[in-house]
Amino acid sequence: MRIALALALLALPLSASASLRKYRPAFNALAATGACPRVDPSHVGNTQGYADGFRSGKCYVSIGSMLVTDLVYKAYGFFSDGMLMVFSSYGDGEDSNPNLTSAREFYFFPRTGALALEMNPAAGTVSVVMADGGRVSIDPATSQIASLERGSATVSPRVDPAERGGVEITSYAGLMLDAGFRMGESPSGRPKADSTFRDAFGHLCTVKNAEVFAYAGGEHELKHTDAELKAFLKVRCPNITPSF
Repeated sequence: MRIALALALLALPLSASASLRKYRPAFNALAATGACPRVDPSHVGNTQGYADGFRSGKCYVSIGSMLVTDLVYKAYGFFSDGMLMVFSSYGDGEDSNPNLTSAREFYFFPRTGALALEMNPAAGTVSVVMADGGRVSIDPATSQIASLERGSATVSPRVDPAERGGVEITSYAGLMLDAGFRMGESPSGRPKADSTFRDAFGHLCTVKNAEVFAYAGGEHELKHTDAELKAFLKVRCPNITPSF
């Protein structure tokens, strides 16, 4: 499946989005629902952000740079199902070469609140409150993650496939699912591939994607509510402490 990679359209500055319109059908229509807080495209420094929702009811926040040239960039999509997608584009021509795009995916639990995009031009700050309540601060100059309120992250300035998305979350005070990295498609889109849970104590448990994602019609989504996930982990990953 070419990325729900289509998510490139979300994180790309509006001036550069035309070349990625082919991804639009993969979003199950971009028409927003009234339940999602909408923030019209605005910018602080070199960073553009906006928020909206899909017809399915899923909400999103998009963060991207206004300095994209030659479709080489790294951008972010935050979603109400707990996902943070790091989307990378390595140049124009992805129609003929799927290896010109990639995705790195993380999920955070529990999903206790609504997404929030906070852009303050006067203060020169950009931040996103994720679905689990954790705040991510964005550097307005680089449009990249500067810090995590609940953890630590390393971010490479390079946009290169060898960087495997260029973002690693080294610690997090909550439950995280690392779905990994893949060129040309969503890493969680392969049922037989692995994803790894990590709790606040650093304990790890690797599972098959089919255990935690439901697949139908070429699309996929998390199959468990937070309560169901906690029960699943108690049996499947007894070393993991969900902390919720």
